[in-house]
Amino acid sequence: MSNENELIKGVIDGDEKFCEKILNLYKGRIFSYVLRLVKNYDDAEEITFEAFIKFFKSIKTFDINKPIGTYLFTIAHNLVIDFFRKNKVDYEYLDERHSIREDFIEKYEKERIMHAIEEAIQKLAPLDREIVVLFHKENLSYQEMSKILDLPITTIKTRLHRARIKLKEILKNKYSRNKISDIDENKF
Repeated sequence: MSNENELIKGVIDGDEKFCEKILNLYKGRIFSYVLRLVKNYDDAEEITFEAFIKFFKSIKTFDINKPIGTYLFTIAHNLVIDFFRKNKVDYEYLDERHSIREDFIEKYEKERIMHAIEEAIQKLAPLDREIVVLFHKENLSYQEMSKILDLPITTIKTRLHRARIKLKEILKNKYSRNKISDIDENKF
């Protein structure tokens, strides 16, 4: 039995420590995902809380052979869509990136580029923004994204490819050729 199966079984059995373990494992990722979408701390906190409530309420019907994370992201995605519909708000995403190099000048330049990427992501179509965030920030597979977004994998791959091209075009206008070549297409 996998670790996730044990967690689910513990929650179904009513053991609060297993609920707490699931919260500790996923609340940060779910909150971060939702915050990047709704761009409001209080709303993100409320949606995240609601996602976990829905998760725990539906736990007895949860297929223990499926990943918990995918299920939680699906719930969060649906709640964000409901939130946007209710508030008539367009998607606005930021894809936060952090430099891993210690050199200050390189770090500054990379942060400046990442900021430009975040701005460029905001110019994408709402669904494309979400695909970019789920794939690059949340490191979800095409299969997981397909389940969350309820789209065929080929559609996700196509939209991700087109979004990368669009991001590169947007960034070309902002940076010189040599800086753009430093940006790894797989970072966005």
